[in-house]
Amino acid sequence: MTDELLDRRSQRTRAALHDAFVQLLLEQGYDALKIGAVAERANVGRSTFYEHYRTKHDLLRASIVGPFAILADLVNPGGSTGHAVTILRHFRDHQQVARVLLSWPTRPLLGQTLADLIEERLKGRGAGQPSVPVEVIARQIAQAQLSLVESWVLGRPHLELAVATDVLARTSAALAGVLEGTDQGGG
Repeated sequence: MTDELLDRRSQRTRAALHDAFVQLLLEQGYDALKIGAVAERANVGRSTFYEHYRTKHDLLRASIVGPFAILADLVNPGGSTGHAVTILRHFRDHQQVARVLLSWPTRPLLGQTLADLIEERLKGRGAGQPSVPVEVIARQIAQAQLSLVESWVLGRPHLELAVATDVLARTSAALAGVLEGTDQGGG
């Protein structure tokens, strides 16, 4: 088999595992979700699951890295809010899944995944020796973003899409500015 065929098969398997994971997450909740059930629902063997992911946590992380990369990019100078609009709409359109993920026991894993992505970007800025460790700022930004996303998804309080996006961008930039000792989110 060619590498391209194997890659497409791998992508299909990952997509089937992801779809099965989301279905079972909504049906059973995260704690009750078992790898065997995910594999069975995806119509693959457990060994196939383990070829792609070590744990259900790894599958969850892989499922959220794409959307969360968009949020993490907001710490970059001039980070685009256009993609943030898209991702906020996505969260609202899939609010049943978002509500489950933004609550216990998955919320800490989401926070850590987002903080890791933000930390990568902050370290890439080369801010020298900040007085506050980068990982602390990254966690603070991640929690602020998730709090706003949760408010957006729940609609409590009601926020217009443009306002929610602007607040995400400005607070992320302002907190990231702590690393340089300046406020990057001015208005």
